Amino acid sequence: MKIRYKSLALAVALSSVLSISACQKFGEGTHETWVEPPKKAVVDDATLTATIKSSLLTDPELRGLDLRVEVHSGEIMLSGLASNQSQIDRANTLAWLAEGVKKVDNRMSTK
Repeated sequence: MKIRYKSLALAVALSSVLSISACQKFGEGTHETWVEPPKKAVVDDATLTATIKSSLLTDPELRGLDLRVEVHSGEIMLSGLASNQSQIDRANTLAWLAEGVKKVDNRMSTK
């Protein structure tokens, strides 16, 4: 019976040591092929406004609509009237596609 307890104690001690050593090696360094992702460019509000307005004005589905774009610290607010929900969704998508957008608040409505 003493041999059984000694074997069990040895097995527990061995697994503990292996677990602790594995944890220490897990966090050591990174793979040599890892490269830090590039930083996103910061886009000022005026550039963002111009980019989004241009996208909305040149889109065939939205051409001719009276849409307003307001930008504050990368947060976009769209407003105006659209003929249908599809146009509202399209404007929302185009706003999100502009680089530097953090949030889009689409307050457009249908006629």
